[in-house]
Amino acid sequence: MTATTLTAADLDAVDIHSIERYTTEGYPWAEWDLLRREAPAYWYERPGIEPFWAITRYEDVHRMGRDARRFINSGPRLRLASVEHDRKLWAAKATRDSLYGWDPAEPIDMVFMDDPAHQELRSLTARAFTPARCRRMAAVLAAHATRFVDEFEAALRDGARGRPADLVDDLAVKLPLATICEMMGVPVDDYADIWRWTDSMFDSESMAWARPGETKRDMRKRLRLEYHAYLDDLIAQKRQQGGDDLAATVVNATVEGKALTDQQLHGYLNLLVAAGNETTRNAATRGLLALVEHPDQMALFVSEPGRHVDTAVEEILRWTSPVIQFARTATEDVELHGQLIRAGDTVGLWYPSANRDDAAFEDPYRFDIARDPNYHLAFGHGPHFCLGANLARWELRALFNELSSRPWLRDLQLAGPAEWLVDLHVGGIHHQPVALAG
Repeated sequence: MTATTLTAADLDAVDIHSIERYTTEGYPWAEWDLLRREAPAYWYERPGIEPFWAITRYEDVHRMGRDARRFINSGPRLRLASVEHDRKLWAAKATRDSLYGWDPAEPIDMVFMDDPAHQELRSLTARAFTPARCRRMAAVLAAHATRFVDEFEAALRDGARGRPADLVDDLAVKLPLATICEMMGVPVDDYADIWRWTDSMFDSESMAWARPGETKRDMRKRLRLEYHAYLDDLIAQKRQQGGDDLAATVVNATVEGKALTDQQLHGYLNLLVAAGNETTRNAATRGLLALVEHPDQMALFVSEPGRHVDTAVEEILRWTSPVIQFARTATEDVELHGQLIRAGDTVGLWYPSANRDDAAFEDPYRFDIARDPNYHLAFGHGPHFCLGANLARWELRALFNELSSRPWLRDLQLAGPAEWLVDLHVGGIHHQPVALAG
């Protein structure tokens, strides 16, 4: 289906949840356009996924994100996914809780909580992500960006490899993970291990981290056990040594006079690592792809190194919208666009759709690195606004500032199809081969 063929008669055929659709065709822009136009509060009922209200307009996504009293995080669903995916998620949690003697009633992490519990935990590290703190990290971020762009250039020019460079492996994954490692007080080059451990959290078919003879199930189990042991060691180390880094701050914090449990610490530290990686990595990957796919914008970007970096980063975040959706649970009956959302219903907030709403953005399907202002919702809105949004922006600015100074960037081209991550929550690319023209 295309934007020119979808009408109100097509609503019953709209598909915005099938993973296969995302991995083969990308984001369902035409369907979101139709929903915004004809059914901005749409009861989405399809086989294989529990029903929910699809919320697709910028104004509604913005308002519901802010309204944490009537639309909560702590309901039965935080992310929309297939029935089978949900079953696996909660079965894995139950297995983990049983294995480690953890409390089955404890949420996975603080994102699954509402205030005041959510704010109490969030406030433990909020100061580490303020604009002022990120500004003080500018020199470190610039140094990391130079190192990793140098390594990427070497990979692009290394004819002995026998394969193209990879935009994810050789560039995008490195800076965000190295930065969060440094902030957490662990060796920067631990990023390579953390990458493979966190990569195993996605329900991907990739066997990149398998040992000889391992099945996918065995590989994933081994990686998760390795990651658990790494966090256990980190917790023990920070309890003994203390310090003022991010991990030590969390490990030695108290909430209402009580130290966090090992279960809470694993959830918190994993959230910092995962959230510190996903948005930035995928925005960097797909932002570079957007520049390659829009030669006029690439030419503008490299014409005056550094000049358009700030606005380019915001446009890349709007354009790529790495977080596809979050779910909320209604706590009371709410009428929206003539539809009654009942207490207990799930609403799905679709951020890419909101970021292409022509009521909020002029010519939203134009990739414009000079767009200003640009009040996108790539980081959400309200009490659960992304904790690391400031850091992600500074990381992306450092990376794209460095890239803008490299004359070879305008010669970057695709060297094969993208391999998408199989996930309905994060719109990420697992691999993207690239090369230099000529």
